[in-house]
Amino acid sequence: LKTKWEELDYHVNDDWNCGSDHELYWQKEWMDRTFIFLGGLRDEFESIRSQILNCGETPGIEEVYARVESEEQRRQVMHIDSSH
Repeated sequence: LKTKWEELDYHVNDDWNCGSDHELYWQKEWMDRTFIFLGGLRDEFESIRSQILNCGETPGIEEVYARVESEEQRRQVMHIDSSH
């Protein structure tokens, strides 16, 4: 996924009117990527997706990914424990 984002970043026009344009663009871009990532999650992650989207200010992509990964690990442990 990271490689695809980097490939898309390569095609971004960096001709900005002022310095804050660049920062605002990337804030919006990473927020869009966060929503795309959340939207692409399997249905089994609906609860964590809802928690993230309903927590007020949406966290950055790194934190979102970490939360989803943590949930995935928790599910794996619970599945292993429930099979004994």
